[in-house]
Amino acid sequence: MVVAPFILAEGKVEPYVSLVEVKNSPTAAIIDFTNLIPDGSQVAQDIALQELIVRASSKADVHTMGIMGSLNATSNTENGRYRPNRAGEIIISPTFKPILAVTDFQVGWGPGQGLYDITLSTSNCSIERDQFIITAPTTLGLYFGAGLSIAGGRWGYQHQMYCQWTYVNGWANTFTAATVAAGATSVTVKDPTGIYPGMQITLWDGQNDETLNVSTSYVPGTSTITFQSGFQYAHGSNVNLSTIPAIVKQAVIHFIVGMVKERGQGALVLNEIGEPTAGHHTAMDEEAMAYDILDSFKAVWGRS
Repeated sequence: MVVAPFILAEGKVEPYVSLVEVKNSPTAAIIDFTNLIPDGSQVAQDIALQELIVRASSKADVHTMGIMGSLNATSNTENGRYRPNRAGEIIISPTFKPILAVTDFQVGWGPGQGLYDITLSTSNCSIERDQFIITAPTTLGLYFGAGLSIAGGRWGYQHQMYCQWTYVNGWANTFTAATVAAGATSVTVKDPTGIYPGMQITLWDGQNDETLNVSTSYVPGTSTITFQSGFQYAHGSNVNLSTIPAIVKQAVIHFIVGMVKERGQGALVLNEIGEPTAGHHTAMDEEAMAYDILDSFKAVWGRS
């Protein structure tokens, strides 16, 4: 049995907004979230709203990145056949963008010939926002970082090579796993994927939103994120810590409002003289506004 390498990390759904963000949003203020489950408790209503958040986040992912992609930072493995150009470069345009890091690159001469790891460094791997470039230190054979060339193949112009790579892509997006005190210089998160030293990241907590820079000594992949300065405010758990553009959050909230309206949960607004009237935006209007926002984030798949 041969298992496709790209199935192991696709399909991840991580919410882009928290319960508090939705409830405090002016866009969602016209919606009554206390009766999503008829006669249900507040706990039941919050569970139902959380499920709507997950589904709305998934709709944002599908529209922008396809049925298996995500705007969230993920580590994905892909493969394909490539030919070095005249400069000895293999140019990879992976499925998901933006590229944050390339963590592994393997190459071989054909099925059954085996794939061999290339030791990656800034000397042979250059990352651009939509593609990365691998160069060979030698054109006489396959170089593996220890002066070793493998017989039977050649890293040369237009010589077909079987490649497989693992890379981190998207926007860091996670939630705090514990409370954090004012003045603290670290916080524990549920998923540190996509967080790197020196990165600017925002903790979304209503009027206490904060933007901090990750410490240059932070070790990527560690769940406790350290920062160059302390938090100005105290924060609870399950607060969103993210580099995702704020406008994506707005699109997700439009989806949520649209789904609630679609199920018939009435929304009331006040007109100019204070009399309650029905909400003027329909479920379809909310969806259309969300899709309009997300169009700028749609991925164009391809390779070179």
